[in-house]
Amino acid sequence: MRKNLNRLQALLLVLLCLFCSCAKDIRLGKYPDPTPSSIYNLRRVQITEGLVWGETAIPGVVTSDIKHGNFDSRVLVIQDLNNEAAVAVALPVANASLNAGDVVVMNLKGASIVERSGDLTIINLPLEQLKATGEQRVVVPKPVSIAAVLANAKYWGPLLVKLDKISVYNQEGDRLNGDLLIDDEIAEMKVSFNAGSVFEQESNPGYIESLIGIVSKKGSDWSVRPRSLNDIRLGVSEILEDFEQGSNTNYDSKVMTFVTGAWVIDGGITATSTADPKNGKQSIRLQGTVGNANRNGVVAMNFDLKGVKTVSISHGIYPAAAELANINPTVFSVEVSRNGGQTYQLVGTVEIDIQSRSLSTNTFSINAGFNEPVRIRIVNTSQPFANNSRPRINIDDILFKF
Repeated sequence: MRKNLNRLQALLLVLLCLFCSCAKDIRLGKYPDPTPSSIYNLRRVQITEGLVWGETAIPGVVTSDIKHGNFDSRVLVIQDLNNEAAVAVALPVANASLNAGDVVVMNLKGASIVERSGDLTIINLPLEQLKATGEQRVVVPKPVSIAAVLANAKYWGPLLVKLDKISVYNQEGDRLNGDLLIDDEIAEMKVSFNAGSVFEQESNPGYIESLIGIVSKKGSDWSVRPRSLNDIRLGVSEILEDFEQGSNTNYDSKVMTFVTGAWVIDGGITATSTADPKNGKQSIRLQGTVGNANRNGVVAMNFDLKGVKTVSISHGIYPAAAELANINPTVFSVEVSRNGGQTYQLVGTVEIDIQSRSLSTNTFSINAGFNEPVRIRIVNTSQPFANNSRPRINIDDILFKF
């Protein structure tokens, strides 16, 4: 009998613990002045009419970006520092101080939280209650499929995500403007572009290798909103021309095929001597002779690449006596053509350090559109010596980034 009583008492104790635990869960968000400590917890507060927030200090990182026109300046998206959770903040005034990557602390006292388009949005929050800590953080987007977004976005909120291998469809026209349909051959959703954003003048590439953006809901449709051109990658992110293939020791103009394609080497040779600055086994030693139409001192692409954003060029001086004693600057120019090599525009000029025996690297902005074909050329523009030949320079490793 006593044993049965002990068992009954133990069972009652277990039930009491379970009841207390459940009661605690039921009270989530119903207690006065809720003060969640994270965005993850904030999204789990039970929202009721007339809910009053207490003082909070909720940390997060800004993921939206107003600089490129695809986000409203009166809306901030803030993501949890440690969990897959984010929230939108509808500000009473335009934001001009908080940028993507800023770590902030939110005090929700006096603010409200409402459901808009099926997701939580903080309203009536003064901008001064969003304090920047001075810390910067790079948010790594969550790799997902469209199906995963459709199933989980209501729990995540406006999370920063990355979709791979996406087809983009235009209903009319061919620009990245408005709400366009995307699919990954399994499911489909929308991608959103504001009028007047940096995307508006870009042609629809049709296929995107990877797309980064913030998930949101518009009406009944889920969409992803990229922040800048850097959030869209069409294919490879970079290509390196190292000039390692082929050999030619005649300075006359010729077309040579390297790893990226065919290049015109006009007034240059492939240089392998120990004196030539280079990465690997060889570089291009570029000279050029005034008055000799077959030796202009040019290294030029004989093909186009689409969507080049920057080009980095490694360069150095060929350390012969004349080059090292030259009192005039040794310089080369970088030019870009956007019409298949018919005309070129100057991108920048570099003065080579004749005291250095190693290669240096300079980077130039090209900023081609997604589908815009460009080609570049490097021209030895140094003042010639008395024999009309320009000082010899070495060109190596040209890195294209897209």
